[in-house]
This record gives sequence, structure tokens and C-alpha cells, in this order.
Amino acid sequence: MYPILLKAHVILAFVAFASLLLRCYWGLKKPAMLQQALALKAHKLITLLMLLSAIALCLLLGMYPVAQAWLTEKLVLFVLYVGLGIAAIRPGAPDNQRLVLTGAAAVSFVLMMIIAKSHSALLLG
Repeated sequence: MYPILLKAHVILAFVAFASLLLRCYWGLKKPAMLQQALALKAHKLITLLMLLSAIALCLLLGMYPVAQAWLTEKLVLFVLYVGLGIAAIRPGAPDNQRLVLTGAAAVSFVLMMIIAKSHSALLLG
């Protein structure tokens, strides 16, 4: 069960990130696309499934963010990633702000991947 759940989580993470980048691109080049209900629902569903798979992995392994510094950092970065993503795709955001927020979301995603791969906290360790 663990290998399947882990692969699903990793795939969902990359699909969610690609979805965020696509939505940020739309915000820059095709703002009307951000209003498509199906695209928004798909992005939310993918992100929710990624989060649920992360919770399932934690429960399966008996690892919890408060007890594991690397999971705590990953959770904080996830919240930051979501917040930056929401801010980056909000209607009417100036292009330069959208680019900075998208870049910051990308950095938080990369940091989550580094932490996930190493199982080591970067700041709390």
C-alpha cells in the first residue's frame, strides 16, 4: 500500500504544481481562462487529493508534523505555497506581482521536494 500511495502523492504534487503554473500563465497571458469553472475545480481537486494522500501517508507511517521537524517544515511550506498560489492567480493582480508570487510559490515547492526527498528539516533540524 505504501509504495502506491507514495507514488500517487508524488504524481499529484507535480500535477498540482503544473496546474498552478498553468493558471499563473493564464493570469499573465489569458486572464479570461482563470474564470473557467472546470479548470478551477480540477486544480482544487488535484490539490485536495495531494493533501489527502499526504495525510494518509502520515497516518500509515505513524509520522506527524508536530513530532517530525521535516514534516512540520513541509506543512508550513505547503500552507505558504497555497497562499502564494492563491495570491498569484487572483483576478486583477499586476503582472509583476503575479510573477514574484509565482516565483515564490515555485521556490516553496522546490523546498518541499528537497525536504521530502531528504526527510531532513532545513530550518528546524
